[in-house]
Amino acid sequence: MSTLTTTRPAARTTARTRGAVTALARTEALRLLRHPAFLASVAAYLALWVYDLTLGADAQRYPVLQDSSRTGQPALLLIAVGVLLAADFGVLRGRRHGVEPVYAVLVLGRRARAAAHLLALLPAVALTAALAVARILQLAALPGAVGTIDWAEVATGPAAVLIAGVLGVLLARLSGSPATASLTVAGLAVLTFVAAVQNTSGWRWLTVVAIEDEFAQPLPSGLLARPAGWHLLWLAALSVGCAALALLRDEPNTAPGPQSRGTGALWTCAALAAVLAALAGTMQLRPVPDDVARARALATEHPAREQDCSTRGQVTYCAFPEFTGRIPQWDGVVRGILHRTPAPTADARYAVRQRLFHPGTQASSGQPLPQAAWDADDRRAHTPDAVPVGTWWSAGSAGADAESDAVAEFSTLFAYRTVTGAPPHQPRIDTVCGSRAVLTLWLAGQATDGTRAALHDLASRTTGGLSLLVLDSSTGLAFDARESTYALDLLDRPADDIGAKVRAAWTELTAPGTTTDRAATLLGVPAPPQVPADERTCR
Repeated sequence: MSTLTTTRPAARTTARTRGAVTALARTEALRLLRHPAFLASVAAYLALWVYDLTLGADAQRYPVLQDSSRTGQPALLLIAVGVLLAADFGVLRGRRHGVEPVYAVLVLGRRARAAAHLLALLPAVALTAALAVARILQLAALPGAVGTIDWAEVATGPAAVLIAGVLGVLLARLSGSPATASLTVAGLAVLTFVAAVQNTSGWRWLTVVAIEDEFAQPLPSGLLARPAGWHLLWLAALSVGCAALALLRDEPNTAPGPQSRGTGALWTCAALAAVLAALAGTMQLRPVPDDVARARALATEHPAREQDCSTRGQVTYCAFPEFTGRIPQWDGVVRGILHRTPAPTADARYAVRQRLFHPGTQASSGQPLPQAAWDADDRRAHTPDAVPVGTWWSAGSAGADAESDAVAEFSTLFAYRTVTGAPPHQPRIDTVCGSRAVLTLWLAGQATDGTRAALHDLASRTTGGLSLLVLDSSTGLAFDARESTYALDLLDRPADDIGAKVRAAWTELTAPGTTTDRAATLLGVPAPPQVPADERTCR
């Protein structure tokens, strides 16, 4: 009987405490969701989202989902800041209003109130998760979307919000000053900026989000080698560890009983979290695995065996499986070019093959292509003289330079293929001269509205002519200023009129020795004045 009389009141007390913690957590959750810092952060995030949907980078219309899964993380840091500040201010509310001593008469101790503040973070984290999922699903629903959603990357944003909120509670318990939270936000902002600049370093994974080089080409998901799962475990372990420390802060634990048992459990959680954090941190710092490095080399030099191909009319398109959704966009450009050529050229066989070069880095700049390996690979796949195309794509508008330049690059390379009979193969930049230059650029620009916009955008950012590099390598095409200007001027003329004259004079226009002045005579449109000799490459 004595056992019953001592156990039941303890059980009732525990139940009342849990109920009080739950009730306080609901109240604090509502206060956090209504806090100006949180509301402002959500409003800023939604404003960025709306901007991307309406006026932002045109590449948003053609997302690569494995990249989009991570590129949404930095914007969610805005919400993380709001939650950190709101959680910190919530814990310090009693101190600010001078009623902290009154809390001593309540049924809830400081540890229980801290637990309620930690539980109050969950609705904000859930809202963040809903926003992250809605954003990636909205991108996945776009007609131009390709790739695979990486849910570990998507979950990183909500995990960042969770650890920010836990850190806010911990800081309030440790310092008792609201200035500490503001200084912590400033310090984390500086650390995140430095990590974004050092976006090829391994230590960036030990920050909240690991930002990649935005100028590196998108890759198939199997070639990324991003330890997103380990990073998610890292954030989760840090959140659990910080939460345990917040609950352990200045709570008496000398008396035996449920209180001391709870303290022991918290120390166990803190120790386990430290072990998991150390494990996850170590796994994140590993170099690119050997199997991924081999797969990257294989995809670079011998992509044919990794790709899926489809034939549309007389053109064969080959792409990595996750990028086959790009084929309709490529085919639109190809059809727009072939439509302006005479029957023998339009009916010839062509091939387009997606290429990678120095995947995952910017190291391709100025480096020679593995052209011999590509040619041998194409011969084995029965796609000789395949026109290369990368993994970037857009509608060609300004504001998405890398993606827009990829559209201009592909359309120009395919136009060059129809004019000369082969894509550029030499490990240098070939200058296209005279009528061939004019015809190549005009065919490329008039193919679609996107290619026209891409060429105009490229011209607005360059002087002295146009240069287009194949995957930013040492191989490419260059066009003098006179021919570039003339071709862009022709784009403002009715395409059907110019196209009829192009088909009628195709043989002469594509001959190597035909000059720009002769092309102007054949097309019936005056050419711009000749530039000084020291400003042109073609003589």
